[in-house]
Amino acid sequence: MGFVLLVFLAWLVLVLFTSMNKKLTFIENTFVYLSAMVININYTWIVYEELNMADISQQILNNSAFLIHRSITLPITLAITLNLIRTGDSLGSKFIKVAVSIAFLVSAVMIARYFGVVDYKKWNIGYEIIYLFLLHLVVQFLLKYFGQLKTRGVNEA
Repeated sequence: MGFVLLVFLAWLVLVLFTSMNKKLTFIENTFVYLSAMVININYTWIVYEELNMADISQQILNNSAFLIHRSITLPITLAITLNLIRTGDSLGSKFIKVAVSIAFLVSAVMIARYFGVVDYKKWNIGYEIIYLFLLHLVVQFLLKYFGQLKTRGVNEA
């Protein structure tokens, strides 16, 4: 059941992303997706494999659900959030959008924990919330830096 719910969430996120009015360009969306995915893959490798703070299920469907969440749901959710942040006027509305994004991702993690896709040993949901918040900040900073590089390259040419 965990596989079904996590695949449904991935499908929902993909449909939302493809149908939304995007404020970021195709290249910026690709940059956000890839940078979030690279950071998240390295994070999961360190936390799950190296530090043994959590275990990933070895059942094929549950392991596939974890990989789908790690490689599709989380990076696309960040891309959606950063597109929505560009439409926000105030700092409060931007913070609310980030909080909703984090709540969605935490609910996906809670589904994964409930159905045995992941099992935390020395890790808890509070650490996950801190990580997701920092991931949003880092990807936002990288996108800002990426935009400056793009502008500087055009101005110098």
